[in-house]
Amino acid sequence: MKTVLVASLALIAAASGALAADYEPVVAPGPFSPPPAFPAAQVKEPIVTPGPFSPPPAFPQTKVYDWTGFYVGLNAGGAFGRSVWSSVPDLTSGSSNVSGGLAGGTIGYNLQTGDPFVVGLEADVDWSGVKGTASPASCAPGCEIKNPWLGTARLRFGYAFNAIMPYVTAGAAFGDLDANIVGAPFGGQGATNIGWTAGGGVEFVISGPLRAKVEYLHVDLNGFSCNAACGGGPISFNVNANIIRAGLNYRLWN
Repeated sequence: MKTVLVASLALIAAASGALAADYEPVVAPGPFSPPPAFPAAQVKEPIVTPGPFSPPPAFPQTKVYDWTGFYVGLNAGGAFGRSVWSSVPDLTSGSSNVSGGLAGGTIGYNLQTGDPFVVGLEADVDWSGVKGTASPASCAPGCEIKNPWLGTARLRFGYAFNAIMPYVTAGAAFGDLDANIVGAPFGGQGATNIGWTAGGGVEFVISGPLRAKVEYLHVDLNGFSCNAACGGGPISFNVNANIIRAGLNYRLWN
């Protein structure tokens, strides 16, 4: 019996030694050993589903139009106003209506000094059909007053709402004033006058470099005196008009 027990213990010890040889030795950490390392946990971003009251997704902003640059254009419209006259020979005075169409060309430059303010310089020269007839007794059957051409040179001050710009404008006006007796073969008499103009309008982008505008101008061309061509005269005339016109402008660079 002892022999069997001793043989069994020897067999268990041999098996334990064989199993211990198959594994790494267990090392117990000392008092100053660092704690065992653990693999970092991988955190996934949560999937957020927008609720019924979530704001809409952001969209890229549209490009803001830049008004800076030179431009050229065409304009056309009509004018109506008054011609105030005074006749020295018969000591009479009065006023008469003037009206007619206009058409011409424009050139200008805008500088957008800081969003949304725009300052510019614009000049134009128009053919003008503006005319009227005064009726002093010394100039029977009447003295015709004409403004065959009109030009302006103005500052513009605008406030841009992206591609739409309302503006105010003021500056100098210049043009010819001619007068003669209606139907008389003696020719006419005229002068090139310088006056002033002021008004406002709105300009807007049609597409790319092409823009359109609508504007109002009040023009005062001051006066001149007509002598021989108005029955010997002198008869003085002072012309002012209200202009309403539209235009197309083409910007020369983007």
